[in-house]
Amino acid sequence: MISVDEAVARITRAFAPLGPETVPVAEAAGRVLAQDAIAKMDQPPAPMSAMDGYAVRASDARAGAALSVVGDAPAGRPFQGRIGAGQAVRIFTGGVVPEGADAVVIQEDTECAGTRVTVKEAPRVNENVRPRGLDFRAGETLLPRGHRISPRDVALLAAGDLANVPVARKPLVALVATGDELSRPGEPRKEGGIVASSTYALQAMVREWGGEPIDIGILPDRPEAFARLP
Repeated sequence: MISVDEAVARITRAFAPLGPETVPVAEAAGRVLAQDAIAKMDQPPAPMSAMDGYAVRASDARAGAALSVVGDAPAGRPFQGRIGAGQAVRIFTGGVVPEGADAVVIQEDTECAGTRVTVKEAPRVNENVRPRGLDFRAGETLLPRGHRISPRDVALLAAGDLANVPVARKPLVALVATGDELSRPGEPRKEGGIVASSTYALQAMVREWGGEPIDIGILPDRPEAFARLP
């Protein structure tokens, strides 16, 4: 009798690594990266507001200061201009922080009347601002080769502007059950027979580990039956 380690070594010596294939990022969960995943863009791609409020120059936004609201910057529609002295831009979470601004005052710390907003609590420089490239930069390795991709990783790869991902091809694993006593679930059982349940557990394990099972079926306990295997 040989040890489990020796049995594994004998089996794995017969295998070689599979080549890569490319899959859409939406189908990449559970697959193994065939090469490093490199970001194609900065994330965030520009300074973004982390809160709803007003983009301001911190030097102007002292407690009690009244600023002139010169525009707004909702997510996806940046303010076209530059904030000057004594000015503010209404901004929403995910909005691009306008040029000239270096802080965002949350709306709870302001009072707005028409085109004037009064600051109740002064912000610090860069407060509530997510700078460009905070999460990662273009050219940065998001995930290394050999990494098994999780659902969370899929979001990371998509954020890096990766529409397709190179992954290792799934190994095909053929499974065959042997025994005169075996039948499939739901089929009439032979006298003294049992259901071939292990086959289904093994198929599930192969899928969980990243392979593609091929069910060859049930063979009788006779050597010549194996000659018909594909």
